[in-house]
Amino acid sequence: MIERAGGTPVGVPVIREVPIEDRGEIRAWLATLGRGGFDVVIFLTGDGCRDLLARAEEYGLLADVIDALSRARVVARGPKPAHVLRQRSIPITFIPPEPNTSDELLAELSTWNLVDVAVGLQVYGGASPALDRLRDGLRNLGARVQEVAPYRWEGPTDLGPVRALIDGCLSRQIDALALLSASHVDGMFAVADEDGRGEALRAALNDPRMIVAAIGPVTARAVEERGIRVDVLPEHPKMGHLVKALESALALR
Repeated sequence: MIERAGGTPVGVPVIREVPIEDRGEIRAWLATLGRGGFDVVIFLTGDGCRDLLARAEEYGLLADVIDALSRARVVARGPKPAHVLRQRSIPITFIPPEPNTSDELLAELSTWNLVDVAVGLQVYGGASPALDRLRDGLRNLGARVQEVAPYRWEGPTDLGPVRALIDGCLSRQIDALALLSASHVDGMFAVADEDGRGEALRAALNDPRMIVAAIGPVTARAVEERGIRVDVLPEHPKMGHLVKALESALALR
């Protein structure tokens, strides 16, 4: 899409998802689910949902898990976990409206009676304020939450491309930075801070000649918490809308 719009994309992997070795916790969570131990099951990511179903198949629990999900109230935080569930013909009770964040999710869950209700929660690979708000919200609603994390976030095995991207931002060879998740913001600054270039990167991204684009409000909040302005925030948190909004912003300059 960027090439069709006349730009030169420089794609840099900032984080990677590393499967968590199951020391029994994941299998136990799936077994609880399979025997109907959760009244509500919440999937936060497509990769996490897919991974759990694959592990259920590996453990010989898939039929029980799918049957239990068909009887539980299943929540998919966004279109990616919803797509995985639909591939298995698993009914979905609720998908929060755009921008598909924990805030929209909690707004709906606050209308449910979750007092002493068993909730299975698939979390993503690291800490975040959005996840903390979801945990606090569920606890305040009286739910009994059992979490499972099928993967964790780590930095890339090769930091060279990230450092080259930071170099490009500092030298003004990069005209626009498109950030696709809050974890990407944290990952990029983790490398910059490690190299002693965090403040220089912040200054470069705040240069009026640089355009900083965030795919959605959670990512934008992470950018702003770093003291960086967000120039582009698309109406819908989708790749195509992000590229079009970025194209319009660049055309104005």
